[in-house]
Amino acid sequence: MDINWGDTALSALVIFFATIVHGTAGFGLAQVSMGLMPLFRAPGPASVIFSIVAVVSNARIWWSVREDFDWKAWIIPVIGLAAGMPLGIYVFQQLNREQLRLAIGIVLLVAVALIAAVRQLDVVQQWIKDADLQPHWSWGVIAGFLAGILGGAVSIPGPPMILYGAFLVAAGFWKSSKMKAIFTAFFGTLMLYRLISLTVTGQVTLPLVVEAGVALPGLLLGSWLGILIYEKIPDAIFRWVILALLTINAFILILT
Repeated sequence: MDINWGDTALSALVIFFATIVHGTAGFGLAQVSMGLMPLFRAPGPASVIFSIVAVVSNARIWWSVREDFDWKAWIIPVIGLAAGMPLGIYVFQQLNREQLRLAIGIVLLVAVALIAAVRQLDVVQQWIKDADLQPHWSWGVIAGFLAGILGGAVSIPGPPMILYGAFLVAAGFWKSSKMKAIFTAFFGTLMLYRLISLTVTGQVTLPLVVEAGVALPGLLLGSWLGILIYEKIPDAIFRWVILALLTINAFILILT
């Protein structure tokens, strides 16, 4: 097998760090993994490795919150995902290494901006109350469709679902625990769908599967450490530090 073990070790280290961030801040698995890996290896193979790892990670997290899962709330964005993912995969296949880095950087910036905005839920809640907005099922389909495109293209599907979930939580239609269950199920489904699609098109190779396997122990350890860190440090400070670092990371990808 043709494996660059230096890149493999660095990829495993990045996923380990990304999982710590995710366990501590509640976000960052995709943003950190796909923000850092393209700095030292081709974005295409990096996204395949992350897709494999993300299926395992989301399945593990979903199992811990499965009691809050609502299959009807899950199936709505999945309908959009089914249409959006093939378009995203097509875009992924058309982009060269530099274009993928640029695309990842731009989507990363959008994700950081949305995550920062969601932290101001009090403002959002008041705006929703004043506007008397009521969600429609089509919103979930659109969010799933856009997430499918982004997930298929750059493996960062979060932004559309962040907006969708934040609105439903702020409006009181979802609790945070339900959003976590729906999101982990949705993103796990998305990455599994992406993985199957890439396998069919021949882009999932045995060396990449081996590299993902090497990263899995770090994933499990990082998740455990992230929870420990969450209990020891101020959550708000850590989240803003991570957002600042992700912003710098995004500009590095865009400007290089």
